[in-house]
Amino acid sequence: MSASWFRRAVVVVLTATAIAAFVVVPSQAAGRSTCAATFSVLHNDRIGRLQLPQGAYRIAVSGMTCQTASNLFAAFLQDYDGVLSKPWTYTIQGVGKGTFTSGRGRPSFTVTYTGRRAGSRGGGHSTGIACPFPFHVLHNDRVGPLPIPGGYYRLTRLSALSPSCSASSTLFARFLQDFDGRLPGGWRVVVAEGAFVRGSLTYGFRIKRWAGRLPSRFSSPRPTDTRCPGTFRVLHNDRIGPLRFPAGPYYLNILTSSRGLTCANTVQLFRAFLDRPGGSLPRPWVIDAQTGTFRRGRGSGTGFRAKPAFFVRG
Repeated sequence: MSASWFRRAVVVVLTATAIAAFVVVPSQAAGRSTCAATFSVLHNDRIGRLQLPQGAYRIAVSGMTCQTASNLFAAFLQDYDGVLSKPWTYTIQGVGKGTFTSGRGRPSFTVTYTGRRAGSRGGGHSTGIACPFPFHVLHNDRVGPLPIPGGYYRLTRLSALSPSCSASSTLFARFLQDFDGRLPGGWRVVVAEGAFVRGSLTYGFRIKRWAGRLPSRFSSPRPTDTRCPGTFRVLHNDRIGPLRFPAGPYYLNILTSSRGLTCANTVQLFRAFLDRPGGSLPRPWVIDAQTGTFRRGRGSGTGFRAKPAFFVRG
């Protein structure tokens, strides 16, 4: 399931489910026409650095129809990191206002926040079921090729048939423990949309950085491990049994239920295990290949995980 195929399918779904009948009225902006109906953003959201408060938005178009602009805006709201599909880019005029363009002199549109009350004739950002509470990612992490900077995230179910918000939160916590992005149970990660799907586009959930204020009360799954400061650098491509460790930096995380295991001990153990490429570890240590975890015996709560490091670029 490729990211490009996922994106094309999302656009088809958006086109098929659009509910607005837009009328174009003259705009004071030269070369741009304002759509009569408004577009409803159902919760505080963002596209990259563009903050979009919940409420109604006026769309003004140039060289395109209001319906097309509405479909594109809905698709961009599903974007994970603000890097839009080519040739589209965006500029920020302030909170709740931005312009999307496909190139100089080519079709473009502007969205402007008008207030929290949505227009009755407007289209809606309704391609998923947003979960009401944030999920706290404690530190920079990743699931395979998907980088996930530390912070708060909104989970959105892809359909009513998708796992519940509670189940999606549990799945996400489990996926964050994955070592190489090959998820269990047939789950796949779609990087461009920050989505996790299984079997079809309508079964799964997507993640996105939380926008706006945090709720006064909420809870995230308890952390399963504690990250050691700094990183451990593997000097050359290496392996420990079924786990491959390409050269580079790695995080070492001690399981929270561990007894008598310190970061200094963990570094020494990991270095010693790298000298055993066949995976034959000294007893009682065993490997969990799915999560990259080394445990002091099967079923033991004492151990640590190794995971490729991810750094936020400034």
